[in-house]
Amino acid sequence: MCRKWLFLILLILTACSTVKIPVEPQAKIDADNHLRFALQMENNRDFSSARESYIFLTENYRSFADIKGMLACLSGLARIELENNNEKAYLQYKNQMAEMIQNTAPELAYYLLLLELYNYQLENNYSAISQKAISKIDYPAEVNLKLAIDKLQADSYLAIAEEKQVKELINLAKKMEKQQKKAKYNDPELLSSAWYALAYYYYRTADYETANFYADKAQDWDYRFGNFRGMAHCLWLKAQIAAAENNIPTAKRYWKKAEGIFSSLQDNVSLEELNTTMQKLLKE
Repeated sequence: MCRKWLFLILLILTACSTVKIPVEPQAKIDADNHLRFALQMENNRDFSSARESYIFLTENYRSFADIKGMLACLSGLARIELENNNEKAYLQYKNQMAEMIQNTAPELAYYLLLLELYNYQLENNYSAISQKAISKIDYPAEVNLKLAIDKLQADSYLAIAEEKQVKELINLAKKMEKQQKKAKYNDPELLSSAWYALAYYYYRTADYETANFYADKAQDWDYRFGNFRGMAHCLWLKAQIAAAENNIPTAKRYWKKAEGIFSSLQDNVSLEELNTTMQKLLKE
């Protein structure tokens, strides 16, 4: 009886200590973590390191048939070629994506849409973004959030944004923030982009107090997660808000902080746009 009881205890202990059946292989977890790092390098304009990571990860994801992972990497490679004005290489990666989607995962066609929108953003083609950035019920929540962000920013620039869009984006951002804090979602840059889009909308509608509120949230989030390029854009927006409020000393401080970040990241395009914008604003 005693031996049977001890055996039962051993069974219970064994059951408690048994390793849980994994939801996904360690290779997938490692690849996703590496992908997040590659995205951060791309965002901070370390294109050489990001490209190496994307190329390596494309084959890594291919080894366990992760189409989403492969498309994410090919998207990154295509974006880098756009930034480098290499149209031929960009089209090669885009065509690879289109072929992969057609042959294996038609439901992932939104990857091509997001890449197209990125191209329009580089061209400052806000009308095209406004027309194309349309969410769909069968898209993932994070994709619809990204589309809502892009559309609100474009429509704010074109002065055609509607209050309905703003409320929708606020609700989506709140849901994403809760998931982020519970560690159920891991894309802090997307969340800060939502707050930035709201800040820009309120800046364009001259509600400077609310604009500063969302710009502060976005800047704090970018700082916490090391998205320094995003942080520089927040400072740039806050400089414009301060200039609109005729607070010239504050505008200059934000301007110089943003200038320093863009300079350290060697983002000469943003640096030139920043200086041109602020010089014009402070002369008016």
